[in-house]
Amino acid sequence: MKIALFLLISTFILGACSTIQEIKIVQTGENSYEITKNEASYPGPEVLQREVTREARKFCRSLDKKMHIIAVHETKPPFTGSKGPFAEIKFECTSKTH
Repeated sequence: MKIALFLLISTFILGACSTIQEIKIVQTGENSYEITKNEASYPGPEVLQREVTREARKFCRSLDKKMHIIAVHETKPPFTGSKGPFAEIKFECTSKTH
């Protein structure tokens, strides 16, 4: 009985870990950043791109600045090998008067 309970809990925990979406914001210059997001499953065309754009905009707002997109990249199906659903935006946080 204890083994069955352990296996059930382990399966639940591992299943929850596989659905976690990873978002990373990295500073690449004085006011420039790169945000990336990996997805465990394919949510559809441009969904990841919208999500990382929203996160970048929110990040710049937290600095009381506005976002300016420099470059956008999103992987498209078919996904082969280690290539999976992935989106990336390179952006700047500029002053609101600029």
